[in-house]
Amino acid sequence: MCCFTDLSEIYSRLFDHRPIIQADIRFFIKEFEEKRGFREQRGLDGVNSLMVELNEQIVPKTQEAMYSNVPSVLARLEAANHIISRIQQREQEAEQDERLHVSRQRRKAEWEAFVTDQRRQGSELEEEHAKAVEWLKGQYATMAKDLAKFRTF
Repeated sequence: MCCFTDLSEIYSRLFDHRPIIQADIRFFIKEFEEKRGFREQRGLDGVNSLMVELNEQIVPKTQEAMYSNVPSVLARLEAANHIISRIQQREQEAEQDERLHVSRQRRKAEWEAFVTDQRRQGSELEEEHAKAVEWLKGQYATMAKDLAKFRTF
């Protein structure tokens, strides 16, 4: 029997935690009920009354104000969105106009360069033509002299 009582004592020490848990429970109750004097309970009661007031008075007033103001805010937002889209459209058109203007300026510069080149080529051709005409006049004058020599014979 001696062995059985030792085993039951070891078992109760290892696996029976009721005395330890009861001591923790007593400490918890003593700490929160006796030492703090129900301060936490009063704080929780204050929070509870504040929540009741919020639920019964402030939330309905807030919902009413929200429901009365949301349509006008929505209408203003839609108007602002429409204005912004028009502004974006004008900016895109202006950007396209700028691109067209740049393109026109580029084509104008290309045209002026082309005209200048054509004038230069034309003046070169006129100079060559004038030289050729002078050379031909000289050739015809020489031929006329040679022909005049043959007539005198």
